[in-house]
Amino acid sequence: MLNFKLLLIALICFFVTEASAKSSSPQVLRLYQTDYHFQYHIELLKMALDKTAADYPEASLQFTEQVTQGRGLKMLEQGEVDVAFLASSKQREQTFIPVKIPLLKGLLGYRLLLIHQDNQQKFLQVKNTHDLGESFVAGFGSHWADIDVLRHNALPTQDIGTASSLHRMLHAKRFDYFPRGINEVWQEQQRISSKLPELMIEPNIALVYNLPVYVFVNKELPELAERIEKGLNKATDDLSFQELFLKYYSDSILKARLSERQIIYLDNQDYPQTEPIDTSWWL
Repeated sequence: MLNFKLLLIALICFFVTEASAKSSSPQVLRLYQTDYHFQYHIELLKMALDKTAADYPEASLQFTEQVTQGRGLKMLEQGEVDVAFLASSKQREQTFIPVKIPLLKGLLGYRLLLIHQDNQQKFLQVKNTHDLGESFVAGFGSHWADIDVLRHNALPTQDIGTASSLHRMLHAKRFDYFPRGINEVWQEQQRISSKLPELMIEPNIALVYNLPVYVFVNKELPELAERIEKGLNKATDDLSFQELFLKYYSDSILKARLSERQIIYLDNQDYPQTEPIDTSWWL
């Protein structure tokens, strides 16, 4: 009887030790989004992990090669990467675990238009979706969640695989405009200006629609999704989330001069605008 009790105690100690070792093993999060567009997102994710470090295993990030969004979505679904920063859609929320805290505070849904400078005068006549749909064609990413926003609002659209291809085709006047988020358009225009000098940011129009950007997690990792959500909530409560957002995007918001632009509201059927986005603290 004594031997049995000793064996039982030994087994219990073994399994407790194993469980403890597993829980304390470093967690490696694999990501495919490595280019400059995602510097803010990556810093925010690290912040969320740091703020939950006391309750979860040590975590580090591991980056794969940069791939197209279509390929990246497949990698996330198949477990080749663990997390991705994505504009949301109903389909994506069914395929992955969404951490439903908007990373960009709605900013990606505020779109300015990259255009060819030869066409600037033509855009002066645009006041609404009818004007834009009647005379102009947009270029947009074929795997981007909001391509259907343009189509549902009767805006003719050419869908292309990558942003770099879209830039070149716009420069060649294969279509008329390329809607880009305020969070990305200024840095992007500066980066391409030496090779595509005739592209400019249209100064008078902004497209606006509801488009939350979330951290999406592979379906097999619910605990990771829970950890990221807790970390982002902590960052919101202590205002470090808002501080990081303004560090990256306050200049872009100011340069956009939204109050001086013709705002054209678009309906996103995946995310209908039930209430205005709170932009009061952006500036």
